[in-house]
Amino acid sequence: MTTFRSRQVRALRIAIATGVASALMLPLGGVVAWNQLLDSRSSTAVTVNAIAIPDTPAALVAALGEGGQLSHLFVATMDASGVGGTLVLLPIGAATETVAADSADAAADDAKLPRRLADVYATDGLGGLANEVQGLLDLSFVAVGALTRAELIDVLAPLGGVDVLLDRDVVTVAVDGTPTKLASAGETSYPIDRLVDILLARRPNEKESERFARHREVWNGVVKRVGAGLDLPPEVDMTPAGLADASNFMRRVIGGAIQVWQLAAAPVLDKTINPKRIDMYSLDRAEVVMVFASVAPSALAGADLPITVMIDSPFNDPVVSRAAVAALLDAGIGVGVMREVSAREQAATVVEADGEVADALSALLAGGFVSIETRNWESPVAGIDAAITLGADFAKSVRQ
Repeated sequence: MTTFRSRQVRALRIAIATGVASALMLPLGGVVAWNQLLDSRSSTAVTVNAIAIPDTPAALVAALGEGGQLSHLFVATMDASGVGGTLVLLPIGAATETVAADSADAAADDAKLPRRLADVYATDGLGGLANEVQGLLDLSFVAVGALTRAELIDVLAPLGGVDVLLDRDVVTVAVDGTPTKLASAGETSYPIDRLVDILLARRPNEKESERFARHREVWNGVVKRVGAGLDLPPEVDMTPAGLADASNFMRRVIGGAIQVWQLAAAPVLDKTINPKRIDMYSLDRAEVVMVFASVAPSALAGADLPITVMIDSPFNDPVVSRAAVAALLDAGIGVGVMREVSAREQAATVVEADGEVADALSALLAGGFVSIETRNWESPVAGIDAAITLGADFAKSVRQ
């Protein structure tokens, strides 16, 4: 394991150990329906030449605070059943993919430096934000929406009230500089209007990382309140056309069981790409792929790579799953589907594919996955070239 990868694995383990576990457990609920459909070892196996991945659409939701500024950002993905899903929280300070090129023109270099998503929204609007997030996550959206405080309250109104455990007081500061205490540390039940205010609250010169725990706990409270799902009001549009409206999309998501995942975000300290030391964060590419291949595989845009695989893991361990995704990406292999399965653990990692693909994968992955067995793939999935079931030898090497 390289030093860089070791640091990433340690960071993920630390995140889990310090209270992010509820947000970092690999999402399962959003893929239960098609796990059953695709799992050739279940009694409901489908015997067709190529099984299609069921539709798991995604929507980008920007939550706007006072003055129309971007205060919170998340991707909502919908379960294949048409209700429920996963909320993936993104930092508004996440750095875009654009990187500065060498140039004698300082102004030209500044224009090519990475930008924060919040700054993109401020200058380029919702369309510019959507383009950057699509590129950052390699994800396509059926809906993109910027919801005001009133609109977010309206979407969440059916919840009635939500219990939230906060680690510190929440204070917001108005445009005129007036501070207002919104909540005290500890667990309290909040009406929806106050809940949304807590979610959107910002203070001048506050690092976004200071708000991460609060955002996570607000949504964890929503998850618990939603439970198995809320009764959908009659005005919710259940047709495919209704997916294009972000508010309607969200109403359908909370109509079923939901879960939350907060993407890990590391401060960008490199002076060459953040010379002004602004509050900017980088995402973990392997984690991003792991999450969306788990909860929204049909929404993945797909990198231009020669081979795309499906990963099955019997370990229910996000550290192991992320390490597998990272190893495949490093080898130039795309990951289109990521599943946690109930298969019996075995020592070797198993590659199921046609002959040429199996040989190519074995050569590319030799050593990285410790021990590999190849087999013919009896239940292929459309758009996927091979299935990889992680072995105990690989899991052990990651955990050491």
